[in-house]
Order: sequence, then C-alpha cells, then structure tokens
Amino acid sequence: MPASHLSYSIVVLTFNRNALLQRLLRELTRLDRPSEIIVVDNASSVPASEVTRSFPTVKVIRAPANLGAAGRNLGFNEAKGDVVLCLDDDVYGVSPDAFEHLDELFSDATTAAVNFKVLEEGTGHIVNWVHHRTIEGYADTQFDTYEITEGAVAIRRELLCRLGGYAPEFFISHEGPDLAFRIMNTGARVIYSPAVSVTHGFATEGRTSWRNYYFDTRNTFWMAARSLPFLYGIHVTVRQTLAMFVYSIRDGHLKWWFRGVVHGLSGLRTALSQRAVLRPEAMGRVRAIDRCRPSLVYILKRRLLAPVMRL
Repeated sequence: MPASHLSYSIVVLTFNRNALLQRLLRELTRLDRPSEIIVVDNASSVPASEVTRSFPTVKVIRAPANLGAAGRNLGFNEAKGDVVLCLDDDVYGVSPDAFEHLDELFSDATTAAVNFKVLEEGTGHIVNWVHHRTIEGYADTQFDTYEITEGAVAIRRELLCRLGGYAPEFFISHEGPDLAFRIMNTGARVIYSPAVSVTHGFATEGRTSWRNYYFDTRNTFWMAARSLPFLYGIHVTVRQTLAMFVYSIRDGHLKWWFRGVVHGLSGLRTALSQRAVLRPEAMGRVRAIDRCRPSLVYILKRRLLAPVMRL
C-alpha cells in the first residue's frame, strides 16, 4: 500500500503502572495520525480501565492473566491499522512527525518492522540497545537487524496476524528475535531507524530482579530450536548461555541461571515441534548482520563492567 495511505494502530501493553499509562495516553490522544489506540491490560491488580475511562476513544482489553509479551497479541488481533505501533507503558515521547517518518520507511515494501531509537529518561543516553553493532558507530544510522525492541517498534499488522504475533511460551525475553526470524523467513526485512525516537522511563513496578537471568537463559534454547540451523543454533546457545552464566554470577542470580538451563532443556521437545528453520536467503542476511558484531573487548566493557542488566 502506498505510504501516504498507511493507517496506524497504537497498542500499549501495561501492567500495574496506571499513573504512567495515564501520562502516555494524554500524550497519544493529542496525536492526529493514529486511527486507534488499544491498551492491553496484562491483568493488573488495579485494572487499567480505571485510567482508560477518562479517554473514551481508547479501547482497553483485559487479559485473563499476565501473559507477558504475548499479551500484545490481544491488541494485534483487534487492531485495524496497516501498521501497529507497539509501546510499553513506561515509554513516551512519540513526536507528531513520527508517522511521516514511518510512512517513508514503510514505503519500501520489503520493510516489515522498524525498531525505534530509545533514549533514557533524564540523560538522553541510548538504552535498550540489543542490536549487534556498536552504539557509538550506529545509533544514528539505519541498518538491518534481527532484533525487535518490543515496546518501541512498528510492525505491519497483516504480517503480525499471519505469523501469530509473539510466541506465548516465551513470556518475556527473546520473543523479539524469535518473531524477527519468522518475519525474515517470509523474505521481509527488520530494520533499526533513528528517524523515530522515544524515551524510556524504566519503571520498576511489575519487574523482578531475577527475571532476565532466568528467561534470557531458558528462552535461548527455545529460540535456537525453533528457528536456527543446527550448528549456528549450537553456537548461539553456547555463547549466550555462557554470557548469562557470567552475568548471573556477577549479579548474584546464579540459581536462576541454573533453573533457566534446566527448563530450557526440558522444553526443547516442544520447541523442536514448532521448528521452522531459517531459509538460506534469510540465514545469509543473519550472517551479514553478524559480521557487524562489535569486538569481544567492546562487549566486555559494555556488559561485564556495566551495572545490573536493564531492559
């Protein structure tokens, strides 16, 4: 569809952050372009409807339980726009011209998903950087990636619905690259673009200190089993699992790493039953992305010597 005719749905996932949700909705309802705003309440203890009732144009969907990232799928299923703009409740700062930039980016019919630049509240530093390039060299450059920053991304709705959205088994962590691999297997591209930026407030409500060490470890096994060629999948699993082992020792969460390994291995049979290995063309693009990976020294400086993991 011509870019000038694109319509947009905004899907906001929220969990126990009604004050932040209210701030975000005040901002979003002032924008002209979105055709609709959908809030998915991941079974908050105080329902998000306490906030959304003040915004009559906003639709709210309450999940039957906390579904993690897959709660977004409820919003995807209800969305009507050509493109779904996904936000977390502690993300804000969508500018009025963001949709013009997205129009241009999606004018390339091969582009299926656009990751935004994410800035830290208060400092303006780049955060949530999961792409396999250096921040210093590429934060202001557009490039292909196989990562999806779930709370700051725009994705073509038709493809989202065709692929089934995020894998519910993952809950959180690695559901982004899992979806990116499935998108790439259709021949479409996932990109990062600095043309659209948002601010991340990093709310602590609804977070637990151990979750990244457990879910990152467990879901690495499942992600590899679902999509990656055997040898490449082994390489990714060993590399990421060892990295999480080091981080878990550093941050005092070793028992959650062990649980992640055990549950990751025990769930391999189910993951393998869902296997759709990357086609050679898609795998070629994955390897091209990997060739831009920063050096081990750079990674150690940024991650091993960095504070406790924040995503």
